[in-house]
Amino acid sequence: MSQENMPLVTAVVPVYNHEKYVIESVRSILGQTYRNIELIIINDGSGDRSHEMVLTLVEECKKRFIHFEYLNRENRGLAATLNQALSIARGKYFSVLASDDIALPNKVSLLVDALESANDTCAAAFGNALFIDSEGEEIRLDSKGCIAGNAGSISYDNFIDFYTRDRHFDYRGDEFGNYKTLIVANYLPAMSNLVRTAAISEAGGWTVGNVIEDWEMWLKLSKKYRFIYTNKPLAFYRLHDNSSVMLMGDRHKLCALLLMAKEKQFCADNNLSSSWKNTYYSLLSSVFLEKRISLSEKLSALDFSQVSSTSLYFAKRLTRKVWRMSNSEQ
Repeated sequence: MSQENMPLVTAVVPVYNHEKYVIESVRSILGQTYRNIELIIINDGSGDRSHEMVLTLVEECKKRFIHFEYLNRENRGLAATLNQALSIARGKYFSVLASDDIALPNKVSLLVDALESANDTCAAAFGNALFIDSEGEEIRLDSKGCIAGNAGSISYDNFIDFYTRDRHFDYRGDEFGNYKTLIVANYLPAMSNLVRTAAISEAGGWTVGNVIEDWEMWLKLSKKYRFIYTNKPLAFYRLHDNSSVMLMGDRHKLCALLLMAKEKQFCADNNLSSSWKNTYYSLLSSVFLEKRISLSEKLSALDFSQVSSTSLYFAKRLTRKVWRMSNSEQ
């Protein structure tokens, strides 16, 4: 593709308390082989020295990018930050990189080529992502999501293999990124992604207060569009410590539960009720295990044959709790 025909790509770095990593993250965009990029950095009320770190790169970014904008403001949460970046974006394509992750130099170029070669039924292109630790060293994870210490044990060095390790589909085939596979769980690496900006706007952007904003966006888009997979690592996904990436915090679980509640009717209309029930009740049971609920109530909530009154009662309570949380700061 000739220089003058390159579509504009909007790269976004939402920054939050990553003073140790943000310079490396931004520099990975500065080093992209693809030239026609605008960069938007939004510091979402970091309480550390992230703002000072970004300031050291401002002049370099102004020289490198077609358009550069840096906003330093109070905390509003990631979804609100992404929506703000979307309102500013001028690019045909939109790509988000967390301020602790790293893009490989050919990420944008390869994904633009993939989408430009596809028709309008494709909304997004993905590569894979390799795991690194807090010091930037490549690592492998065991099946529980902890850094693998035994060379002989089963382990995973990349995002998609890890998150599909118990799944029975070939993500390299036609099922990649379709709604049927995504309703079970998210396995798509947001750091290795490029999306048509118009498709995100059409989907209504991100839901403010939802902390699993990427999963929700993939589900929205997959109802209408296909996704493309490029079988190459295009980014590094950083794990800050040895804790399990399998563990979801309370708020993540509650938002996931609310998201599944919103997807119930679509699944019913598309013969996916069984998959929906498996996901919904798995999330529900995970929440219940942390809430000191009696054994009889747990068993009733986990009855797959019907949605019991006990299940509905607790689901409504959880939904109200998520609603209250969604109107407070992250």
